[in-house]
Amino acid sequence: MNFLYTLIIYPLYTIIEIAYTLVDKITHNEGISVIGVSIAITLLCLPLYAVAEHWQEVERDKQNKMKAGLGRIKKAFSGDERYMMTTTFYKQHHYSPIMGLRSSFGLLIQIPFFLAAYSYLSHLTDLQGESFLFIRDMGSPDSLFSIGSFKVNVLPIAMTLINCISGLIYSRGHGIREKVQIFGMAAIFLVVLYNSPAGLVLYWTFNNIFSLVKNVFYKLKNPLKSFWIFSCAVCIPVLIYILFFFDTKTAYKAIIVSAVLLVYLIPFILTAVKFLFHKFLTPLFEHNKTRTTIYLLSCIQLFILSGLTLPASLISSSPIEFSGIGSNPEPLRFLIITLMQASGFFLFWPVCVYFLFNKKVQTVLSVFMAFLSISALLNSFVFMLNYGDVSATLTFLNSVDFRSGSAVSILNLFVIAAFFVFTALTIARLDGKIFTYSFAIICFAMLALAVTNINTIKKEYKAFVASGSLNEVEIEPIFHLSNKAKNVVVFMLDRSESQYIEEMFKESSDFKDIFTGFTFYPNTVSFNGHTFMGAPLVYGGYEYSPLEMNRRNDELLYKKTNEALLMLPRIFTEQANFRAVITDPSWSNYSAYADLTITEPYKKIDGYQTIGKYSTAWYKTHSGADNLDNTDDILKRNLFFFSIFRESPVILREVIYMKGKYWNSNGDVTSYTNVINNLAPLDFLCELTDFSDSEEGSYVCMVNELTHSSVYMQAPDYVPVQNVSDFGTSRFSEEEAYHTNMAAMKRLAKWISYLKDHGVYDNTRIILVADHGRATYEDCLEKDDELDEKIAGDRYKGRGHFHPLLMMKDFEAEGTLKEDMTFMTNGDVPSLALRGIVKNPVNPFTNKAIPLDTNGIKKDGVVVTSSDVHQAWLYKDWYTYKIRDDQWWRVKDSIFKASSWKRENIKD
Repeated sequence: MNFLYTLIIYPLYTIIEIAYTLVDKITHNEGISVIGVSIAITLLCLPLYAVAEHWQEVERDKQNKMKAGLGRIKKAFSGDERYMMTTTFYKQHHYSPIMGLRSSFGLLIQIPFFLAAYSYLSHLTDLQGESFLFIRDMGSPDSLFSIGSFKVNVLPIAMTLINCISGLIYSRGHGIREKVQIFGMAAIFLVVLYNSPAGLVLYWTFNNIFSLVKNVFYKLKNPLKSFWIFSCAVCIPVLIYILFFFDTKTAYKAIIVSAVLLVYLIPFILTAVKFLFHKFLTPLFEHNKTRTTIYLLSCIQLFILSGLTLPASLISSSPIEFSGIGSNPEPLRFLIITLMQASGFFLFWPVCVYFLFNKKVQTVLSVFMAFLSISALLNSFVFMLNYGDVSATLTFLNSVDFRSGSAVSILNLFVIAAFFVFTALTIARLDGKIFTYSFAIICFAMLALAVTNINTIKKEYKAFVASGSLNEVEIEPIFHLSNKAKNVVVFMLDRSESQYIEEMFKESSDFKDIFTGFTFYPNTVSFNGHTFMGAPLVYGGYEYSPLEMNRRNDELLYKKTNEALLMLPRIFTEQANFRAVITDPSWSNYSAYADLTITEPYKKIDGYQTIGKYSTAWYKTHSGADNLDNTDDILKRNLFFFSIFRESPVILREVIYMKGKYWNSNGDVTSYTNVINNLAPLDFLCELTDFSDSEEGSYVCMVNELTHSSVYMQAPDYVPVQNVSDFGTSRFSEEEAYHTNMAAMKRLAKWISYLKDHGVYDNTRIILVADHGRATYEDCLEKDDELDEKIAGDRYKGRGHFHPLLMMKDFEAEGTLKEDMTFMTNGDVPSLALRGIVKNPVNPFTNKAIPLDTNGIKKDGVVVTSSDVHQAWLYKDWYTYKIRDDQWWRVKDSIFKASSWKRENIKD
């Protein structure tokens, strides 16, 4: 039943949801949005109703021709003889009793649309409590008045009256059978919808009104022409209202006006289609097999691309993010669901529609579907564009420029238009063979690509399962700090925000007494805006900056990244007699999954996965939190829409994305899966830490990505809840990123207090650092006399990505938080970590000395890159980062001054 619903009803449900969402976004009126849905569905069904009417006319004519003969048979025969004679009579007239269903086709069409509308509108939370005209609450029956204890719902009664009037007009001159059928259905709808939400009844009422209008015009001498003239007349006051009285954005007005003006162009459009058909498409019209093959292959191509190839490509980019979600942890199940959805959109309904129409319409449909499939391919692979990182809930993590009105958008439209002309002009002249063979080859190629990605997903998921992340885990200490020797602990908080520190300390006054001895470095720069190139310096220092790694062009990038990850652990264990623990190393072996095999050759270095490992335990200790995560529902619904997003022209993508909702009018796009996966190890940080009398010091590097997430949490403790009621008192309280950053700092504060209670705080050096910041940035650009405001703004645009957190507490350090405006980078971390522990540290991989004082390196500034190359798994065989010459910048002294950022001309 679920498959049949997804195949038949779900596509119609989705169309209704899209129509409602778009109209609601423009009008901000739920009642008008429901009416807009009714208009959209009516227009969509008009061609189907035309086919239904044709079949009904054929059935009536057939019945009228056979009426006299059947009457004579009924009079002359009875029983088995009547049956035999009637069967013979039908055969003589090439008629089967099952053809009688043609007279009911108009009603049959309404059933799936009704079921889809009922499923959507009867559960739409947007309608709850919303009034419209005389309706007090569209989420409940209208109950306009009562007779005693009986509530009278006026809207269903009005709907039924309109339906009956429409039926009387339509069935005038028809047989009693059709009249009984029409009025019987009207009675059924009255019973079914009497106690339904008023919003649903409003939709069906307007459907009946539009049906009444259609039936009135159908009875006229020239119905299509009369209806067009009437529509043109109605459009005049509509245009006046939209242009002068309707309060909405200018862009929305332009869209509505353009749609309305299309009504006036219908005759010209039909003339153009007829010309195109007779001039170019006649050969295709005459070849049934070729025409049908092209249409079906186009549908199959769209089905594979939307339901398999694009979703598999997305999931394979980070399989672990899509694992362990919901009751079934297998990520491939999302492909099965998306395939089912795509089968309804691109197989079931297109095939049904195709075979409903005559050969002329089939020819036009074949050309259109061929063009649609070509356009989808071009948009998906040629104009895919890079919108940055995407989360497991299919929202883009950074501020995205969709480039809707850019040169690339215009080029995209031009290319699509060129291919439309090419398709229309050549598809018939080439006898369709080239298109047939091409589409078949493309289908096989997309299947092969999907299979490759599926194998990647299976491999990564197998490793994820083998790690034990899906099993319940007892929380045992993994960080063993000495209460005698020195300890160095580095927290690499992915994308943690420097800009929030001051506000955090203002909001949580206890931080001042907890984070004693810390120094905060606001003037810190990262070398790139993504983990791929921004993190290696945190672990390995300046030898692992993008520029320096490119200079070592005889070694693979992933091996150089592995070096960076292991450099400090090896120095501490080999040159300072420490033990070392690292967790969740960033892009080790260029695997999205934390590959800990890099630690295996080193006995004194332990590697652990913490992200995602303690989520089950966290849920067990937080009653009522099981309903927090809805990533499973979001993915089931939006993964198919992500494919549509990729297949669409550039100019439409922002409208489709709709700030991560993908036209979802009734869903919450907040997901807590990734949040809990990262929050849990920080929440259990005290349980993961123990203390010993060991004479060996301990080096710990813990990677955590809670600060990379963006979700509101409940202040003042910043815990995840489904409905946040307290957003805190910070000026950043409306920023989701502030909430996750604050949640991390709260857990670190608890852990620091734990260290103090056990007497190991003073002999522990703690560094809090990020690999990069965010694209959105605080208004902190200082006035700069060297540059005017426009140049300064252009030069500093997007520099928030380069502003990471850097805080440090040294051994025996005391006092409240200090602020130091010294020019720093996150590449200073190794030097800060080693200072006073190893006198002359040497990189064990390159045998180069590591400077404990990095001021000399920064004297003339540092070279960073604005390159957006950050999907490491794509570049396993690269030796250097592929960075354009204009993507290098030299930063010096103050990151807050635009004049400190200057392009660096670097040639390979």
